[in-house]
Amino acid sequence: MSADEQTRFLQELAVDLNSKSILLPSFPDVIVEIRKALEDPSCSSERLADVVHSDAVLVARLLIAANSAFHNRAGIEIVDLNLAISRLGFEVVRNTAIALAVEQIFAASEHKELKYAIKEIWSNSLSLASMSFVIARNAGNINPDNAFLCGLLHDIGRLYILTKAKNYPKLMGDEASLQGVQDLWYASVGKSIIEAWGFSNEIAESLDIEEHLIHDRSSAATLVDVVSLAKLVLAKPDEPASDDAFLGPAGKLNLGADALPSINEAFDLHMQSMRRSVSG
Repeated sequence: MSADEQTRFLQELAVDLNSKSILLPSFPDVIVEIRKALEDPSCSSERLADVVHSDAVLVARLLIAANSAFHNRAGIEIVDLNLAISRLGFEVVRNTAIALAVEQIFAASEHKELKYAIKEIWSNSLSLASMSFVIARNAGNINPDNAFLCGLLHDIGRLYILTKAKNYPKLMGDEASLQGVQDLWYASVGKSIIEAWGFSNEIAESLDIEEHLIHDRSSAATLVDVVSLAKLVLAKPDEPASDDAFLGPAGKLNLGADALPSINEAFDLHMQSMRRSVSG
């Protein structure tokens, strides 16, 4: 690939960022309505069920999630949406809806040459979301539902870069150069997308771990610590504690190496639930 084509691509990407014209499809109306409903502290499971009923696919996926091994340890089947919402909790309903919408965005590409690369990003996103959720839940000092969103949206910038790079065939044909562009730019691009979708700045900051990770172990734990630790555990599921990078985030989250077996076990169960409730 010529340096000229990569330069032109990076210039176009920079223009998009500076003009805030980085766009992906908006979330479906049901997501907007769910978020509105949950802004009301008096929102009931019945009211949320009324909103969710407008999307048959989401209804089916929530029932699947409610009956999964992760959320249904007693094995008592639920076929009623209100009961499913009560079992899952409002935030899990919200996150399942968002995960389904994001999966549809990933699947919407009309370009066959991007199919496998996009599928890999989506699979990694779902794994990072589940691991972040489980780690936060074990830590007890970070909201696990927000941690789930951080993992789910962490690589959304890579999707945008891929779909934009399709207009640069030489860049698309140079895997190393394309990967380098993604590694350098995905956090900035993803932050722009997340802000446009109305998520919090704390979630946006979790995309850029190098920029926002605080190495002082006496500082309060953040979502950045959760995502950092989740990425490390996924990369080294058997021996992440042997890596110095484990010690800082794990210490702030009050987690030691002895917590890893239960974290990995819970991750496997959560991934089974997510694969069924999101991917069908």
